[in-house]
Parts: sequence; structure tokens; C-alpha cells
Amino acid sequence: MTEQAPHFIGIDIGGTNTRIGSFRSLDVPAFTPLARFPTQQDYSTQKKEIFAALQKSAPLAGIGISFAGRIALDGRSVINAPNLPGYVNQPLVDELEAHFRCPVRLAHDPVCGLLAEKQFGTLQNNDRSAYLTLSTGTGAAFQLCKDGTTMTISIEIGHQLLDGNTLPCLCGQIGCLETFTGGRQIESRTGVSLAQTHDPAFWETFCDKLSLGLVNLALLTKVDAVAISGAIALNHSFLLPRLQQLLEKRLTWSYLTLHRATFGEDAPLIGAALLLTTPENSILH
Repeated sequence: MTEQAPHFIGIDIGGTNTRIGSFRSLDVPAFTPLARFPTQQDYSTQKKEIFAALQKSAPLAGIGISFAGRIALDGRSVINAPNLPGYVNQPLVDELEAHFRCPVRLAHDPVCGLLAEKQFGTLQNNDRSAYLTLSTGTGAAFQLCKDGTTMTISIEIGHQLLDGNTLPCLCGQIGCLETFTGGRQIESRTGVSLAQTHDPAFWETFCDKLSLGLVNLALLTKVDAVAISGAIALNHSFLLPRLQQLLEKRLTWSYLTLHRATFGEDAPLIGAALLLTTPENSILH
């Protein structure tokens, strides 16, 4: 009987759902879905579900994890996760490595989304690019490339402060952009699902606030292209055109082109697996 060849695993732990996929090769974005389940607020319960899904897939060549929260500088643990506080300082990387005896990598979900879109998607030809996710929370990462040197940087775009915003954020600050653009905070405050929110004034405010954040992104990082994904963006096709209009009005001597992410909700999952071929010292968590 032929022994099964080890394969690569991508795990996307979002604020709402967790998805796991198996990759035979990292040279193409194709993967086989292994599991999808609601992300558990309790870390121990979540760990059991992940272990159960992976147990059927051994042997493994490596595991990459995309996570909706701030990652420690060494890329080994979560240090801040307003939407998943129970995961902070938990040893998920160490526990997976010990159990499955393979390399395990961890990064912020926008970093992973960016890696996927840069390797296989809409950002392949951009040397100064970013990835933005609009979902349970609001996150971003950007990548700068020059003369063969590449650096990918995780940023807290959703927690930049907006002048005059007095709304408290789940992170503990007052006035964060995410209070206007994060799905969990909007629905908690309004009591209405975003899927059932059709008020044009609401969405105009959403775009107005987010465009300010994107202007700051362009001017502070010098990126010229952004791939946008996440459930809010994917389910509301009118957002990108309106955001592009506002950016063209506000950026008078610079420009920023918005793209719908090629891989949609799959981008962080694909990018999680790509962590296994991405040098750790090329990512600033």
C-alpha cells in the first residue's frame, strides 16, 4: 500500500467562522476544504475542533494559521483580539507543532489575504500594495517590494482614531474607525443585521469614514493598490465604486486603486498555507 504524501494545511480563524483546507502543492491556490464551523469564543473548545479536523489528515508537511487579531512580534501567539479575547497568549502554535510534529506558522488574517492576492491574485503586478478585510472587524496589511526585498506589515487600520468620534471600541479605545466599519460593533450598537440594513444614509456614512482611513493608508504607506475582501465587502457590491469616488475626491496628488479580492473569502485561507514558504523575517507582525 502506497504511503500518503504529506500535505499542507491552511486554517483561517475569523471572528465569526473557522475554515480549514488541505493543499497538495503551494504552487497553485487550489485546496480541498476539510472543515468549516463557527469560531468558538472558548479557546479550548476551538482547539479540540481544529485537532479533530486535522487528525484525519495526517501526515502533514506544515500548518499555516490566519487569525483575526494582533500577533506577537515572534509570530508565535496572539497578543490582542477584541473579537476573540479568549485566544490571547494561548499556545496554539506550540500545541499544534508538538502534536502533529510539523512546522506551524501564524499571522494576522490581512497578512495572509495579502500573501494570496500578491502571489496568485489581483495584486501580482503591484510593488506597493495592501489588503483590507471588512467583516466582523476591520483589518489591513501592506507590502512594499524593491530590488528583490519584500516586507509585509500588519497594521491596525480599524483602530486609527477619527476626529470627533466618541464611540467606545471593543479594543478599549474611544473613537476607532472600526466602530463605524466593524460588523460586530455596528450590529451590537444598532441591533440590526448588516444584511438587513438598507438605509442609504447608513452606507454613505460607512463609506465616508472608511475612505478617510484609506486616505491615511495611502499617504502613510505609499501603497497604490488595495485588494478588498471580507463579508461586508463581498455582500455589498456598491461599496467599492463609492469608496473609489471618495478617494479620487480626497487624494488630490496621490492615488489609490481599489480591487475586489480575486479569492474572496478564500484569500486568508490560501495565504495561511503560503506562510509556510514565506520567510518569517519578511513579516512584521
